Amino acid sequence: MQLYIMRHGETDWNRKGLLQGSVDIPLNDYGIELAKQTRDGFRRDGIVFDAIFTSPYQRARQTAKIIAADGPASVKVSQRIREMSFGSYEGIKIAELRANPDYIEINKCFDDPVHYRPQGSAESYEEVFARIESFLREEILPLEKSHKQVLVVCHGAVIRAFICIIKHMELKDYWTIWQPNCSINIARVQDQTITMQEENRLYYQRKAAAAGGDGSAERRFV
Repeated sequence: MQLYIMRHGETDWNRKGLLQGSVDIPLNDYGIELAKQTRDGFRRDGIVFDAIFTSPYQRARQTAKIIAADGPASVKVSQRIREMSFGSYEGIKIAELRANPDYIEINKCFDDPVHYRPQGSAESYEEVFARIESFLREEILPLEKSHKQVLVVCHGAVIRAFICIIKHMELKDYWTIWQPNCSINIARVQDQTITMQEENRLYYQRKAAAAGGDGSAERRFV
């Protein structure tokens, strides 16, 4: 079975370089266009999904709905693949967080994840890994014999968790993984083992202006 793990299309918060996390932001017009181009790319490659899973957040659900259009697969929402929560830091410009020495803990989240200790409603890496591992074990692996191609539409931070788990990467390397909007990561599920085959396939031509003012930060983070 082939497993496709895809990030949602662009939002206005992505474009502005804001830390998005658990805030439920919709796609912008460019994000909708990226999703449509990705859908068309799947069709050109003859990829037809037997099942599609999506995060509950509307930016992911909108992306999944566009991909699913006219296809046989229904879209199933899973709370376990929602984006990582960054608590009270959500909605702040990433560049501002990075430049302010008072934001020690959230910067440690990105620079030293091994020693990050979340505050308030923010999630720990342990919590994120636990729900992604349970999603793979309980939702994906049971489909191996009955499905050929499965799509998961979710978010930048949790996709990094997927990749770290599949590739047995260390937590310290979490943010070395690059995940632009509508990037696709492909894994093979065989004999209840998941192996990464390809990362960051894009079905569109990336534009320098697409990420907006704080694009470099957005591309690295979420």
